[in-house]
Amino acid sequence: MHEKNEKLQRYIRIMMEKKTVVPADEPMMSVSEASSALAFYYEKIRNIIDYQDEHLLRQNAIKRILSRRLIFQESRSDIADALVKELIRSRYFSNNTIPTSAVVKVAEILDTFVGVAETLRQNHKLSDADEEWLLGMSACAIDELLAPLTKEEALVHLMYEQLVDSVESGVEDDKLRRQQVYIATYRVLLRPDALRLRFFVLKHTFPEWTAYAKNHSDLLTESYERTRASIEALIKHPLNRRLTQAFRRFRIPFFILHTIIKKHGNAVLEQDTQLEAEITRLCESLYQMQKKRLVSRTIRAFVYIFLTKMVLGFAIELPYDILTLGHVNSLPLIVNVVFPPALLLAITLSVKFPKKDNTAMIVTAIKEMIDVNAPMAVFTPQRYREKKRSRTLTVIFTILHLALFAVSFGAIIWVLRKLQFNAVSGVIFVLFVCLITFFGVSLRRSVRDFIIIKSKPSFIALFFDSFFLPIIQVGHWLSFNISRINIFIFLFDVLIELPFQALVEITEEWFSFLKEKKEEID
Repeated sequence: MHEKNEKLQRYIRIMMEKKTVVPADEPMMSVSEASSALAFYYEKIRNIIDYQDEHLLRQNAIKRILSRRLIFQESRSDIADALVKELIRSRYFSNNTIPTSAVVKVAEILDTFVGVAETLRQNHKLSDADEEWLLGMSACAIDELLAPLTKEEALVHLMYEQLVDSVESGVEDDKLRRQQVYIATYRVLLRPDALRLRFFVLKHTFPEWTAYAKNHSDLLTESYERTRASIEALIKHPLNRRLTQAFRRFRIPFFILHTIIKKHGNAVLEQDTQLEAEITRLCESLYQMQKKRLVSRTIRAFVYIFLTKMVLGFAIELPYDILTLGHVNSLPLIVNVVFPPALLLAITLSVKFPKKDNTAMIVTAIKEMIDVNAPMAVFTPQRYREKKRSRTLTVIFTILHLALFAVSFGAIIWVLRKLQFNAVSGVIFVLFVCLITFFGVSLRRSVRDFIIIKSKPSFIALFFDSFFLPIIQVGHWLSFNISRINIFIFLFDVLIELPFQALVEITEEWFSFLKEKKEEID
């Protein structure tokens, strides 16, 4: 008989709680099915050319809608009503599932964050970065209101409680150490983007911001700069990155446990044989699902890069060749077309998926969570201290790192010169290779989320890592800093989305008008 883990029991009670039932007489938000079809297919097309993780699509859609609606200085209640309707039309939520009372709460959120932005603007203190940050916090808050993550955040708390006492960090401030563990567990389990991570820290560290009290924006404005600076300091603390990297291997057992309790309740946790069989079955199913997901994400990543970066590149390369050579230099063009997808395919095919020994360790980890008396083989105490190097060693390593850049890009440039690439086609090739390599490595990391076993890289792997690291770093920089250079998204947002959404709303009103006329006849 297992001695029950009280931390786990608290989590199970939250998982077993029934969903809050909306009163039968509560009116629900509803939109026309015809206008919904138009909006849904528009959103599908837009998401193809704007590569994002699937779990962030709705949050980013909310931010985009808010950004557009706020241009016209509509009242916050009108913005809230229009926002919820747009989300339903785009099928981020089903028809007749969001109560009208939610619109009032959305308006209260806007009163807080948009109110702070407007106060800062009046005081001539609102920068573009501030406006973007407050808009992002609004989007995250609204997303969490409409689709609460109560059970998922309960899992975060369970993982935090499981790990916090085993972390030895060398940080003297115990409160700070615990905050870093909590932030790292959230990052690992729910994989938030930068905005959602900051909203999580804001919510848990500065709860007055999520109280959404009336006439509270002036007080929040006074503390805005200090609040934001404190959040950045917590997220960028050196310990946080180390903990996030170390905790990544613990994600899979918590995810499996969450799935089992969600599906079977807690009865199966007391039956070792049945529990082992269910964990094994779930792991095998997840491994297969991840293989399929890797293929689809690879295709999405390439389509995104092709449509948003390669088309723009070819639009520059072809005219340049004609102007300077009088004809198109076919070899560089063919290489630029064929090599990037081939490289992405090679990176994808090289991914190693988990095996039976990985599943066996997941079983061990879950048993350690269930029984407090189980011998600890997975959740053992760990030291996560900041690495301190002498100034001399830091300078030497920095020089070697720069030398790696010279070797990696020097080798690429040497090959391109042999293939008679000109300056433009060479720059386009390097950009594509950096972006493709970064996306490929990101796809590989998504598979590592399912691996709990620590692995030691081979000498060959270390060699390839050393060669490709500069390329990955440049690709990372490019993906985050030139992501705005997306002419298709610009066309969608500026030239298409605004009139399209106006057309959809007019269509919605037209169908509503026809319905009223029909009811008059009845």
